Amino acid sequence: MTPSSAMRLFSCLFALMLLFSAAHAEIVPLPIDLSGGMPLTEKYEQGKMEYDDPSIHVTREWVQSEEFYCTYYVAYITIADASQLRTAPAGTFNSSQRVEASVIAKRVNAVVAINGDYYCNRDNVYVLRQGVLYHDSVTTHQDLLLIDEDGDFHVILAAEDPIHADKTTVNGKKVINAFDFGPALIRDGEVCYVKESCQRNTKPHERAQRIAICQLGDLSYMVVCCARYGLDIENFIKLIQSLGDVKVAYNLDGGNSCQLVFLGKKVNNTGAQNIRAVPDIIYFASAYRPD
Repeated sequence: MTPSSAMRLFSCLFALMLLFSAAHAEIVPLPIDLSGGMPLTEKYEQGKMEYDDPSIHVTREWVQSEEFYCTYYVAYITIADASQLRTAPAGTFNSSQRVEASVIAKRVNAVVAINGDYYCNRDNVYVLRQGVLYHDSVTTHQDLLLIDEDGDFHVILAAEDPIHADKTTVNGKKVINAFDFGPALIRDGEVCYVKESCQRNTKPHERAQRIAICQLGDLSYMVVCCARYGLDIENFIKLIQSLGDVKVAYNLDGGNSCQLVFLGKKVNNTGAQNIRAVPDIIYFASAYRPD
């Protein structure tokens, strides 16, 4: 190889290294606190079904299903860093302040957001959000969802003594967010639903609006909700299983709390309905910082 060709090769390799470094420098892990995500690079428009930047990709759809006799809404989310899966309160996690999910979502620059577990409406509640434990009271009949620092989901079933279980670390990894509405629907790819782990007002055998957050794989997630006559829990699980290879699925507060927000706009069940003010959201944020 001649010196000139060697220099050209070196220059090309160096340029590729710069491009590689620049591409990675654009993604900035978000702080584990109550701050929001990076400003969004796109705005909501009627019929917009996708959002994409170097740190997050979202596709969504809604289906009028003859099989399940309901309308359902689903969003698939892939993120670059676990810090992009976040929670935010209407006011603080020590208050009972409530607003519509879209209001919170706009404040924190959420790409996708859903309602949380309505923690302020219950006496015994476990509230660990953005790495901070606010309330430490667990009942014996509820399943818990723990989300660790790598963005992985872990379920503690009611039968596994969640009161005495370690809920701040899992396999040596810090738990960043935890929820105790339930029930858990799927764990390790298998249905784990137990009727006795339902909240009193979940009404598992009745058709109702329901919403669940699911992990599909590493930093890959799905949120799904049903409306228009709703579903009972068992058929809701069947719907979830039909939408992807789900590792973990966890049920959250339903009814008029069901709110799927995309780019600041509530996009589920958009007809006339009472939208319940909620105390918190779970959301996915951008970590992309343009030059």
